[in-house]
Amino acid sequence: MKKYLIAAMLCMVMLVSMVPTALAATNYDECMAAIQEQKQIQAQAHQTANKLRAQGYSDSSSYIQAAKATWNAAQAEIVAYQKLSKYTYEDIRILATTVYYEAGSTTEQLRQYVAQVALNRVADSRFPNTVKGVITQPGQYNTKYAAMETAQAIKNKDAANGTYNWETCKNSVKQAMMGKVDMPSNVLYQANFSQGKGLWKSVYFNSGYFASTSYFCYG
Repeated sequence: MKKYLIAAMLCMVMLVSMVPTALAATNYDECMAAIQEQKQIQAQAHQTANKLRAQGYSDSSSYIQAAKATWNAAQAEIVAYQKLSKYTYEDIRILATTVYYEAGSTTEQLRQYVAQVALNRVADSRFPNTVKGVITQPGQYNTKYAAMETAQAIKNKDAANGTYNWETCKNSVKQAMMGKVDMPSNVLYQANFSQGKGLWKSVYFNSGYFASTSYFCYG
């Protein structure tokens, strides 16, 4: 009886020790789960194509071409999630907060561009090599963007107003982190005036309440 009691207690200790790990899901964990889903889609597409071949369809048929397109689309998503998995929840939070204050009420294009400029800086040796380092670098963005309470204030405002600004900005950030924003890697400046080594693109925005032009420049 004593042996059974000791064994039961050991099992309980093991379960308790495992719970925090299971609950402490990370962005990496989410990305790996998403990758597995895409791999399942690929497996199904591959299986469908083989069944069609067995039925006499050639690889040039529209049916098999559709299966191949599905497989390729899933592969593109796998690559994108692999890129996203390199970032932490903190990285996403800080950059989403930055995007909210820099371009939150503009357009998806502008939000993505703001996020991409920051990521370009992270990858450039002339700037800090972390999202937090880039955003809190003196004289660049605003250090309050890195504070958890700043992000929470945005969420609280959304909850009170029935808006989705936080999720919108977070999605824009993820698109950039997944490599889905078309911007040269040496575009390192974003402001309401031209700077750096020349203009890459200017984007005009008019909400009806305010108008602005954002300049994205080479560094």
